[in-house]
Amino acid sequence: MPPKLLMLAVCTLFCVVEGGWAQAGVGAWLSDPLDTDRGLSAGPAHPWTTRATLPDLPKSPGLSGAEQAHLWTLPQLTAYALSHNPQTAAAWDALRAQAAGLGMAESAWLPSLSLDTRFGRRQAASTAGFTVPARNSINPNLTLSYTLWDFGLRSAKVAAARAQEWVAGFTQNQRIQSVAFSVAQAYYQLLGNQSLLLAEEKTVAENRKNLEAAEVLHRAGQATIGALYQARAAMAQAQSTLAAQRQTVRSSEGTLAGTLGLSPRTTLKISPLPLGQEPPQLHRAAETLMHAALAANPALQQARAQVAVAQANIRSAEAGALPSLGISSSYGYLFQGGFRPGDTWTMGLTLTVPLFTGFNTHYQIRQSRALADQAQSNLAASRNSTEVTVWQDYHSFRSATAAYPGARSGLENARKALEVVQAQYRVGQATIQDVLLAESTLAQARYTLIQNIVNSYVALAQLGQAVGMPLGEDAP
Repeated sequence: MPPKLLMLAVCTLFCVVEGGWAQAGVGAWLSDPLDTDRGLSAGPAHPWTTRATLPDLPKSPGLSGAEQAHLWTLPQLTAYALSHNPQTAAAWDALRAQAAGLGMAESAWLPSLSLDTRFGRRQAASTAGFTVPARNSINPNLTLSYTLWDFGLRSAKVAAARAQEWVAGFTQNQRIQSVAFSVAQAYYQLLGNQSLLLAEEKTVAENRKNLEAAEVLHRAGQATIGALYQARAAMAQAQSTLAAQRQTVRSSEGTLAGTLGLSPRTTLKISPLPLGQEPPQLHRAAETLMHAALAANPALQQARAQVAVAQANIRSAEAGALPSLGISSSYGYLFQGGFRPGDTWTMGLTLTVPLFTGFNTHYQIRQSRALADQAQSNLAASRNSTEVTVWQDYHSFRSATAAYPGARSGLENARKALEVVQAQYRVGQATIQDVLLAESTLAQARYTLIQNIVNSYVALAQLGQAVGMPLGEDAP
């Protein structure tokens, strides 16, 4: 007996003898006899600590020198992420566990064989006053048992386990798609932020030219000191925005590295976003994509597998209320000191008839049927949400691509407008306010075009995730 339990027994006996269950301190001690409160913190405001030895944290993987120098494409990044991201590994491990569960269910179709051996020493004293000599004995027994008939109970359990494996498989597919989309989203966001960084550098260069022009005109007496201050303020604002954008790029680089299962400190090289390239195209109708999603979307297929699990559980619960027939056989051999060894064997049939289980089986069947109805309702909801998501993502993509021509035209016209205003400013036909306004319009046009291209690719990736398959182009 453990020491704490022994102390508890002694104290209980003492309290009963003394009649003092209410003695000071005993009631409090009995409320926590095993001292489990020792693991609590001192109070609600104190953090919890432990001296337990926890498993070591996994090491953060990194890239080799050659991999860091490599110019990565989106397909290469996606392939790397699917092989190294812990989320995909965990989903695959869950699938392996369900496959083992299927093996456990199928093992019921095989007989069970067990060996038990009893070792004993026996000595008895007779009423006549003499003692029978002690005898040592060894009795090994081999038992074989097999269920002949169970009215489909094993079949239902195997079907449920197989359907659970389907659920785990579609869950893994969902995780693969989720990781692939996360990589694509982080990839395009990094491309967009890098392009915005280049745009901010151009803005700084243009503001520097404006400032230099303002200084020249001011020294020549053709510009006021206020115009010079405005040019300096615009330059400072552009430099501040550029510094912030550099940090945004670093943040995006860490996000992309994290989707690959790497440390956010990892640096990845990718090709820049070509602003002159047309956004991706898609030549499929929304109805076609919704129809494809009904067969390809893994979340929807998982909901279908959950219905199969629930239906098999109903059959299992119903079969549990029926009789079962089994056969068993055993063989034993007894070695006993002072006697000749002997063997024994038995064989027989066992009929088990569940007569009354306190209505447990009845409520198991009711619960299984209710869960099956719930799974069917979840399937209907999943189908509806899948079609709605595909519809929304399709039109979001079309919206992004439809806005591209206007964004590109706006950039070209804003660039030409700035060139004209800058030329006019140099000869005194425009004010610094005109130049700064044209510069701001150009910067906004660059931002709009970059965001439009990035949104197009992200929307296409999101639509592919909703459908359950890659669509259109996978890289700019």
